Amino acid sequence: MAFNGTRLFRYALLGEAAGNIASAIPMILNPDSILRLLVTGPTMINPATRSFTQWFGGMTLALTVPILLSYPNPHSKQGSSSDVMARRRTTYFTLGAGELALGTIMAAQFLLGDSGLTDDALLGGMGIMGSIAAMRGFFLYVRPSWMAAQGNAEKAL
Repeated sequence: MAFNGTRLFRYALLGEAAGNIASAIPMILNPDSILRLLVTGPTMINPATRSFTQWFGGMTLALTVPILLSYPNPHSKQGSSSDVMARRRTTYFTLGAGELALGTIMAAQFLLGDSGLTDDALLGGMGIMGSIAAMRGFFLYVRPSWMAAQGNAEKAL
């Protein structure tokens, strides 16, 4: 069977969506479990940080919707491959901008210190944002054809 880059792209979408959902659920339902891993001490866990953690979890779920909507390869009646690719590119550019912004903010907080978050949390967040942004850059600039809608038997070069 020939290598299919579109299939790899779609697996990346599913993996990202699964990771988002798995991290958002505890943020919403049990924010203290997440905050204990992120903040510098128990006094930093208060109603405001719990609320912001739940809001961030809600936003994570909301931003997962365009990822899931990018997954299907529609039938020819539902749009051309270029339409699908345009939607997928828009999703990746939009989410990539958010990841670059969050990664930059985390880097600034790490350098300035005293953010209330542990250095490990900030470095881990920067690593996650950086790796996801790199993946998006790969699909957007190195292998954009893999974002096109293609049948499973077609080879994406």
